[in-house]
Amino acid sequence: MKPSQFFKVAIVSLATLGVVMPQAGVLAAAESRAPARSTVRIARTGEVADVTLAKDGTFAGRVVDHGGMPLADAEVVVRQGQREVARTRTDAKGAFAVKNARDGVYEVAAGKTEGRFHLWTGETAPKISREQALLVMGENGARGQYGAVDPALLLLTAAVIASVILGAIAVDKIDNLQDDVDGLQDQVNKLQQSL
Repeated sequence: MKPSQFFKVAIVSLATLGVVMPQAGVLAAAESRAPARSTVRIARTGEVADVTLAKDGTFAGRVVDHGGMPLADAEVVVRQGQREVARTRTDAKGAFAVKNARDGVYEVAAGKTEGRFHLWTGETAPKISREQALLVMGENGARGQYGAVDPALLLLTAAVIASVILGAIAVDKIDNLQDDVDGLQDQVNKLQQSL
């Protein structure tokens, strides 16, 4: 590859990264505002999220807004079926805790937001079980923990990578074609001189 062609590939690659990197900056800024995160899956309406109880039987969770910011002093009601098991409030970090919880499926509500959680002891908890529940206010039935990756972001990243690779291949092919044309032009010039 000629230095000029390499320079063109580098420019195209940097321009492509320039389009993608502002998005990465926005994501990094959003994560820096949010509380510490662990790998998380957001469960949707009708799903039951698995949560492991602490060794002392405490059921822990958090209540946050759509931006992941904790909601302090939010009332949290825990029910099993029609029976209210506990009523508590979140602390300044949006955290709540219910002591002496047992295995089973519970409905947890904060305001109009509700979630269903299957609580497990440490010995019986499945590997996908999380250490705490998460209620995102305004999303009825949404629960889980942070960390879910947006599929659209994965597709965008794959498309950008593919376009950079295809661009580099195209520039290389054009360079090879230019070399072929130059070679043919040299042969034509030699034939013309010999005539």
